[in-house]
Amino acid sequence: MKAFDCANESLDRGVTLLEASAGTGKTYALARIFLRLVVEEGVEVGKLLTVTFTKAATEELRGRIRELLVDALASFQGETLAEEDPTITRLKKLESIPVEEGIRRLRLAITCFDEAIISTIHGFCQRVLAENSLETNCLFEAELDQSSPALVAEAVRDYWRVHFSQADPLISAVASIDKIKPASVVEFYNKLPSTQEYEIGFSQGLRLEETHKNLFDLLDLLKNLWIEEGQDYLEFVATKIRKYTASKKAAIHRVFLDNVFLHERSITPEFVDIFEFVRASKLTLLKDYENEPKPEFSQVAEKFCNAIDDFSQTLRADAVNFIDSKVSSWKRERGILSFDDLLSVTAEAVSRQDLVGESLRQSLRSSFQVAMIDEFQDTDPVQFTIFRELFAGTGDHWLFLIGDPKQSIYRFRGADLEAYFKFGNETGGQKYSLDTNYRTVTPLVEATNSFFEKSDDPFLHPHLKFQTVNPKKGGSADQNKMYLQSGEVVAPFEVRELIYEEGSSINDTEARRIIIHDLVKQVGQVLQEGKIGTESVKPEDIAILVRSNPQALEVWEAFRANNLPAVVFSDVSLFSSEEAKEILWVLEGLLEYRNERSVRRALATGLLGMNSNDFINWQNDHSSWEAWLTCFRQHHDMWRKDGIYVALISLFRRAYAVSQNLRRTDGERRVTNFLHLAEVLHEASSLNPLSPSSLIVWLRDQIQDAGNQKEEYQLRLESESTAIQILTVHKSKGLEYPVVFCPFLSLSPGQRDESFFYHDRQGNLVVELKKGAGAEAVGQGLLEEDQEDARVLYVALTRAASRCVLYHAPVSIKENKEAGALKIPALTRILRSQAWCEEPDLSEEEWKQNRIASEVLPWIEQKSLGALISFSTFDANASCSLPSWQEPVSSETELSGNVWPIERRIPSGVLLRSFSALVEGIDFEGKDLDAVVDGELVSIHEQNSKSDEIFEFPAGARAGNFMHEVFEQIDFTDPKQWDEVTSRALVKFGFDPNRWLSVILKMIHRVITQKLGCGFSLSEISQEDRVEEMEFHFPIQAGRFSQFIESLPQESLLSRYLQGVGQERVLEIESEGYLKGLMDLVFRHDGKYYLLDWKSNRLSGHEDGFSVKEIEAEMMDHHYILQYHLYLVGLIRFLKSRIHNFDYSTHFGGIYYLFVRGIGHDSGKGIFYDLPDENLVVQLDTFFAKTE
Repeated sequence: MKAFDCANESLDRGVTLLEASAGTGKTYALARIFLRLVVEEGVEVGKLLTVTFTKAATEELRGRIRELLVDALASFQGETLAEEDPTITRLKKLESIPVEEGIRRLRLAITCFDEAIISTIHGFCQRVLAENSLETNCLFEAELDQSSPALVAEAVRDYWRVHFSQADPLISAVASIDKIKPASVVEFYNKLPSTQEYEIGFSQGLRLEETHKNLFDLLDLLKNLWIEEGQDYLEFVATKIRKYTASKKAAIHRVFLDNVFLHERSITPEFVDIFEFVRASKLTLLKDYENEPKPEFSQVAEKFCNAIDDFSQTLRADAVNFIDSKVSSWKRERGILSFDDLLSVTAEAVSRQDLVGESLRQSLRSSFQVAMIDEFQDTDPVQFTIFRELFAGTGDHWLFLIGDPKQSIYRFRGADLEAYFKFGNETGGQKYSLDTNYRTVTPLVEATNSFFEKSDDPFLHPHLKFQTVNPKKGGSADQNKMYLQSGEVVAPFEVRELIYEEGSSINDTEARRIIIHDLVKQVGQVLQEGKIGTESVKPEDIAILVRSNPQALEVWEAFRANNLPAVVFSDVSLFSSEEAKEILWVLEGLLEYRNERSVRRALATGLLGMNSNDFINWQNDHSSWEAWLTCFRQHHDMWRKDGIYVALISLFRRAYAVSQNLRRTDGERRVTNFLHLAEVLHEASSLNPLSPSSLIVWLRDQIQDAGNQKEEYQLRLESESTAIQILTVHKSKGLEYPVVFCPFLSLSPGQRDESFFYHDRQGNLVVELKKGAGAEAVGQGLLEEDQEDARVLYVALTRAASRCVLYHAPVSIKENKEAGALKIPALTRILRSQAWCEEPDLSEEEWKQNRIASEVLPWIEQKSLGALISFSTFDANASCSLPSWQEPVSSETELSGNVWPIERRIPSGVLLRSFSALVEGIDFEGKDLDAVVDGELVSIHEQNSKSDEIFEFPAGARAGNFMHEVFEQIDFTDPKQWDEVTSRALVKFGFDPNRWLSVILKMIHRVITQKLGCGFSLSEISQEDRVEEMEFHFPIQAGRFSQFIESLPQESLLSRYLQGVGQERVLEIESEGYLKGLMDLVFRHDGKYYLLDWKSNRLSGHEDGFSVKEIEAEMMDHHYILQYHLYLVGLIRFLKSRIHNFDYSTHFGGIYYLFVRGIGHDSGKGIFYDLPDENLVVQLDTFFAKTE
């Protein structure tokens, strides 16, 4: 396959398949294709569609593309880049595109970059459906919903009600056994392909009623046989079969069979289950009786079990159609779509072969010139259909499909590798590859190449052959990522095999235990002795890749026990955690506080942390136990009165739960989960008020369903980012780690499903049940599983950038009886392959032995791979010292805060004073009230009947509060919203909008547009440059303001004010404490900060009363002079704490008091301005801070 040169390869219209092996720069290539299409082909960014797999990938790709466009523009404009990209260099040299035109196109692309469609496939489909509702037959207001699992469960329950609510007891009992019950059918259905067509291979064309008749007939026959030959059967199993089979439970079985067949008792699921034990195939005869026929009762029981299997298969096939119909119907009725619906509805719409379908295709084709599909190997046939119908074969579009079929590992989500190859063949697209690995060190790239070349068919697929990847020799990875052990260069690829005594055997469980024990030692050694480049290996540099979450938890438990920091990296449901169960038991204890057993169970949880000694002590110390019972009763009452969150947090404090749990190695995770659960419980009970018993039922359901109704995932912790990462291979895809350990790839990943998928000879996808499937179907299913196993292995190995360690356990290889073939893990198959030396394949017995040393060591030696690949063993019986690794103490300088001076103390006395409190002894209450009294209103109106209507607006506290709110709420720069804000405030404060709206708006306009003394108006102040109602508190000392007068400049307003007040007692601060206040407005203009206070005073009730002289008198009479000086001290203290190198003259602009009724009639009227001398401010600040 030809290598793709991002800078020089011709970008031809049509389909281009770009195979990008791990680490070869797929995102790099996508960004450069995008750049070339913009500059070279003149494509507008809004006509470039880029689709990738996850939201995180879309954000990364968007950032990378934008950064490249900016760099390209800078280079085109003549700026010198540190290291110019080859693609940019070539574009600048294009004769067909002048530099000026390139600059124009790049500027346009950057300006319009937000128009670029870079999204997930679901995001693209949602956009298509939203913009083309009529053409796609999709509701205008269809809601994207994730409740499909809940709908499926509801549909299954509905199916059971329809078919079994009135059924015969036998049928009801059979439908309730574990392998048939509703939960089993729900699990089966949820694993079916959700976005592609499939056939059900196990459907035999039977109707459900036919299977009922078969069950009835066989049960009648069994009844007769038991009555006639039951004793003979019991004697047979007691004397002629091995003790570990049916004979062991014969007495129990006899009771069930007698109750139903002799005493006419009800048929139960437990009764049906016993036939699995009495069937003929389960009766293993002793050696002396191997040729003796088995009892007829057991042979008919065998037929009965087969009839149950027929019933189960028919039920599943029938239920699938029922569920499909029900769920689709409910979705239409409720107006919801699932993520899978987005794909299927879009595919159906663009595939329509009528005028509507053609119109939709033409519309979408005209919207996009280019489509670039990332991670194409993980798409399914439905997505292939969408892109084929829209962009393949038009002759006018570019369709780039970027992916790596070797990394197609999401088969369980519907990814179909066969459809990938089919699409490439049908469209006749050009095929290229990216052949250079930039992220991995050269020795590890070469080792990985050698590993997969050991087999002539590592991926077991005729269309998927391994192609070697070139390393970037001497590149950034080689310079910075080379792994060293104890200062020595070691082989970056290690195969480590478990060994045990010849002739003995080992199972998967024991192998995992031994491997984990060695893994702990090896990881500890890497942390102690390993380096990446010049830096010591840190925990976050290490990843442990496993096949399943249970395996991950096993490793995590071992690491935790040995003080190795580790985290399981997965989307674990909060409700599946141990903490959820503990919270449930605590809630049950609170609800049942009279039940001592429930309280004891709650106290014994890890959350509350009581141990056996506590329970023993309570037997002797009854008062302590009574105290806990009282505590639970009190918290039960608190739950009912104040809510579950308050009750739980209080109980946590009472039991010291947080501090006790934090002492554990996993304490941070536990405490986070407990607090998160408390919040979730609070939210659940708030959204839908639940009684305590109902809330417990809700939590129990969530735990049972793992949060299907509303998924809550465990919160990520910051500390987890610096821990060893334990994750599944599927979760690791797309990630990179310096050091990777793969401990279990030679073992079975765990429990297999009852169903499997495979492609038949015609290429159709078939769903089959393992039990009862034919040899050909099982064989093909196993082959496709083995193919994916090899691809999973490839993904795991290529996550490592510096070092990779593979474990191999010689667990005996087992034969699949249905397929008549060995089930060999991909790791074992490749390591033991003889293709490299052209030796004959291993025999079946040699494969079963499953030891790899005899095949691996000669390969390493003869291929001279010692510098790349090492082989080591560890003994199952050998004792090994576990790591004593401890996280190194940082050598960096520790940051420390300012030390509280030992002589400094918090002032006592009156804790809070305000400006109003300081002047309360004078004839002013500190409020913005008009100076007139009711008796004067008539004369004012008579004298000023022709004055501005603003003076007729009512006076008093209500009017003052109204005007303050208006000026706080309006945007000074946006007059359009003044009307709405003012109307709302008039209504709120009880004024008639019809009478006063125009009057107030006129006043607002004058105030906001009036030029202030410093040459600007408030209309220039944006929302970002203003803070309303800025509160302050600062400490003050006892003292008299009269003592302060002599030090003030005689001409200052404060000096004149204090002299006018004289020696009045009111201006004495009697004791130390704090001064508090609220500044109406602090704003910023041209780098200076100003203090402003709104005043609604009416003064004389006429514009003439707002002259400079009148305003100054008002300021003196109402003590506003003192007020703003106090505010000024608080503001300057605040600015000094926020502005580096604060300078009074540079950063402070002055104080404005705006008497809003009088502003605008004449320049300067209604405006008071002062900029106190800096020395005065310093003296005042010192006066407040002085000590007695």
